[in-house]
Parts: sequence; structure tokens; C-alpha cells
Amino acid sequence: MLWSLQEYCSSQKELDFSVLTESSAQFIQSLSLPSTHPFCNADAPPFEMEGVPPMGRLDHRFEGESMVETAITGLYMILPALLAMAELWVRLFAGGLGPLGILMMAMREFQGRSGKRKKEDTVSKRFQFTCALSVASCLVLMTDTLYVLDNGPYYGAAMFVVSVILAIRVVFRYDLDRLGIFVSIMVLLGSHLVCDYETNSLNFGDKADGVRIDEGIYFDSSNSFVSSIIQNWPEKYRTYNKENGATSWMPSGDSRTGLPFLANHLPVPEWHRLFLETEDNEYVALDVSFPESGFNSSNPIYMVLHGLNGGSGEEYIRDLTFRRTAEGATIVVMVARGLMDLPIRGWNLFNGARTTDAHTAAMALRKATSAEQVIVGVGYSMGAIILNNYFASYGSEVPLDGGIALSGGLDMRYQEHFYRAQRLWQPMLAETARDDFFLGKWGHRVKARLSEANFLRLMRSKHITELDIAAVAPYSGYDDVLHYYKEMSALGDIEHNANGTISLDAYKGKKIDSISAPLVVLQALDDPLVTWKSTAANEGLMEPTNLVKTGSGNLMLLLTKAGGHVGWPLGTIFFQNKWKWMSDAVMGFAIAVQEAKRQNVEVDKIKA
Repeated sequence: MLWSLQEYCSSQKELDFSVLTESSAQFIQSLSLPSTHPFCNADAPPFEMEGVPPMGRLDHRFEGESMVETAITGLYMILPALLAMAELWVRLFAGGLGPLGILMMAMREFQGRSGKRKKEDTVSKRFQFTCALSVASCLVLMTDTLYVLDNGPYYGAAMFVVSVILAIRVVFRYDLDRLGIFVSIMVLLGSHLVCDYETNSLNFGDKADGVRIDEGIYFDSSNSFVSSIIQNWPEKYRTYNKENGATSWMPSGDSRTGLPFLANHLPVPEWHRLFLETEDNEYVALDVSFPESGFNSSNPIYMVLHGLNGGSGEEYIRDLTFRRTAEGATIVVMVARGLMDLPIRGWNLFNGARTTDAHTAAMALRKATSAEQVIVGVGYSMGAIILNNYFASYGSEVPLDGGIALSGGLDMRYQEHFYRAQRLWQPMLAETARDDFFLGKWGHRVKARLSEANFLRLMRSKHITELDIAAVAPYSGYDDVLHYYKEMSALGDIEHNANGTISLDAYKGKKIDSISAPLVVLQALDDPLVTWKSTAANEGLMEPTNLVKTGSGNLMLLLTKAGGHVGWPLGTIFFQNKWKWMSDAVMGFAIAVQEAKRQNVEVDKIKA
């Protein structure tokens, strides 16, 4: 079914200025942007472009494949996401299932020793399954990088040893051969996973992801303006720990990511949509939400860049919107081209390396406001990656007063080998992106531009990295996925050393050294989707105390040990607080920038 421009245009409505306060109406008018899509105007040029396939879903996606090939492709499109979800649930519950199984086996051992049960007694299949599940769960606690980060290296190992000993006792007491075989396999697997054969030592978790840096705020104190921001940014808004209300019962970054997305839901804010022309004559949308009292030039404007498959409807953006408009601030979400049903005339679909659209939006907001108005860029996930790259790529041309990027890295080349995310989280994201974007809205154009081999690989992509390899990189004209990841990264124009790090002086003259406005990169070290290594490193240039010296000290790193990906839940009943910590961290930074800017102006007046 084709997705027609006529269908889209039928839903368009002119902005009703009567619902706006006078100050809000004046701000909208100062932007000088249309509230109905220009492609829908009667005098608009023809939407169809010669040689460009239509918008809409690609229904004949299996064309040319045999029945066997079609069946194989169908399995590739379904199974990875199902398997990932199943394994993810096992890992989510491992923190509770392991100790619970140990307790049940210990109770059985105590009953046997106390004489309450005779040796010839039998055990149910349910109890045998409990024993097996406990051993498997404790194996996860011992070897999973995020559990090791949370609990330390020896907690999981101790739990695994205890569970194995108790399970072996059950095996010998009740002659359970099948359980004995399973436990033996788990022991062999555990031994293989924790033994580092190169150094003849034990290593718990993935050695390549081992964190040896501390959480906290990193900044260059020689930059007086940045130092002023830190002084004006209350510590409670940049500290995520149990003492500051962090949810204590969630066992890992997986749960801190998944549970908020499952449980946190908010109503839709009142959006006022405008359309902004890009430099290649396409359009993005600006969804604007005002405080109830109307636009206030004394309070910040938050320019928000959303995540990969999102828009202004993302729940955490709604959370930010309700909280900050209640305080008198204005929210402007730039909806990326092609998302939320935005039509595209030509070939240039969304990709994560494009920063020109963000610059166009930022310039439009700056032209509509006074120099005193504080405008802060806020990026989430893919939007955070773009925001980081934008600040680095445009340098002194960035008109924003500051930016804060949440759960988005500086060097996305590390994502190519982030296998844990590719196995557990990316399959579900890839399924949505493939079905809704690559085969849904833009299927005809994608198929027309990809080779048969790449299109088949797109259909069979198991995770986001494979989608980038098969579709995004070749469709957008990049040499390969590494070229694409370089272009989308703030550190992408710096070559890695042989050991994967970056030398201390390699940044000179590169993009990262061009950052000219305060930029905070907020990253949880237990992020299961975007590896912490894309933001920081244990050594080399990306070691935090070294990295913040680039860009004349305008780059800041805020690292939290826990938080997950766009998560950071608060309180025992976390869904009551929604995304409060994350939204308040953004607010705390924006207010600190505003206060530092005011103090800076006063100092300049005194000097004058």
C-alpha cells in the first residue's frame, strides 16, 4: 500500500493562534515558518520527482526468492528479536532467580540433614528445574559484564560456586543423571568464560568492557565559563546513586533500560507544529510546546533531538516537556526528516551522520530570539550522537548556548563490535527500523538504490549494525559501515592506534577540538545499548581527564555507574517518578548555563 502525499495532506491543519497567549503567538510569528506542510500547498511544485520511486510500503519484498529462500528470510526477520527477548528476560530475572534457587536448595539440604526426609525420597521435576535454573542464573551473575559492574567481580563467582555445590548434592542424593549432566555443562562453560588463557588468570565479565574509571563529572577547570557552570549546577542534579534516590532493587543496566520503557507512560503534551526547510529542500518539523502562561524569554528554550525510531511522541521527551513547561520554559522538538509520517520528495532519507538539519533548526531558533535568550540543545540516544557530532563539526558556528547529550557516544566505531548489544537489544530495534522505515515508508526507494545482495542482507539483518552495513551505508553513499560511523562521530576523524585507543595529541586540528560551546556528554557505564567505550576509555585521549581538555575545555563528561540507556529510574516505585532524574539533569545544566552566562555578562560590564 502506497503512502500518498494526498493522504498526509488531508490531516494537515492550520495553526489556531487563538489558542495561544500573546507572547507564544509572537514567538511563533518570529520564526516565520508555515504550520501546514509546504508540499501540501496548491502552488507547491510537483511532489513526484523524476526517477524517484514513490513513498509507501514495499509489499513485494520477497519477489524473486524461492519458497525455501522466502522461508529462510522470514525466519531471519522473526527469530532474532524473539530469541533476544527471551535471553534478555532470563538475564533480567537472573539477579533474583539465582539467590532464590540457592535458598530452596539450601532448605532441601537442611531438611535432609535434619532427618525430616529420607534418602530414598524423590524430588519433583519442578524442583529439578529450579536447581538447573539457579545454576544457569548464577552463571549469568558471574559472567555478565553488567552484573559484574554492579556487584563486583566476586559476588557472582561465589553464587555460582554455592549453586553448583548444592546442585551436586541434590544430584547424588537423588541420583538425578540429567541434572548432573546439565550442571557439568554449566561448570565447563563457566570455566571457559572466566579463564583468560592469554594471561592464565580469571576474568569475570567481558575483559574488553572492563571499567577502570570513576563515575562523576569531568571538566577542565582552566575554562572559567565551564567552571562557573559546574558551580551553578546543583550536585543533586548530576549525581545518580542510592543516596540521591536511584532505584536500588533493579539489578543491572538491562532492567534500568527496559523497565522504565515498559512502565512509564505520559499523556500527549499540547504541540504546535511548524515546518522548517532544510538545505536540500526537504522539510523537518518543529513541535513546540509552551508553558501555560506563554512564551517567556527569561527562561530557557530546549531544542530536543529525539531517538532513532522516535519523534516528539517519545515518552521521555513528554516527561521533559511537562516538567520544564511547568517551570516556564519552552520545548522545541526537531522531528527528523521522514519520521512521524513526514514526507520526503527525494532520495535523502534520515541518517545519523547528517548534522545540517540540526544546524538549520538551531539557526532558526537563534534568529527568532534575542542574544540573551538561552537555548540549550538536548539529544537522546541517536539524537545525542547527532548533537555531539554537530557541536564538533560546526564549532564556533553553533548558535546554541550549550548542549547535553544523553546516552549517545562520541565515537560510534566502538558500536561495530559491541556484541552484547547486537545480541540482546539491537534485534528488537532492528526489527522496528526495518519494518517501519526501510520496508515500510521508504521500501520502494531503498530497494531501488540497493543491490540485490544488500537488499537481501537488509531483509535478513539481525541487528542495527547489520542494517547499517546492508542499507544505511550503501544507500547514503558511504564506502562502508566504518566510513559511516566515522562521519557520524565527533571523534570520527581521529584514527585509532593498533590497541584501539587514541594518542593524547591526536585531537589537534580535528573536529573535537573545535567545540566552542559547553557540551555535556551524559553516559551510564552500564548502558546496554551504546557502549561506554564510545564516550570514554581507561587510557589514551578518551580517558576522561584527557578528553575534557579538548575543545578549549568546553567538553564535559558526566559518567554514572548505573542508569542504563535513557533510563536512570528513581525510587522504589520507579514509575511514579517517570524520567525525573534525567529531565532534572537537563534542567540543572540549562539553569547553570543561564546563570553562568549572566555572571559572565556582569563581569564583562565591570571590566568595561
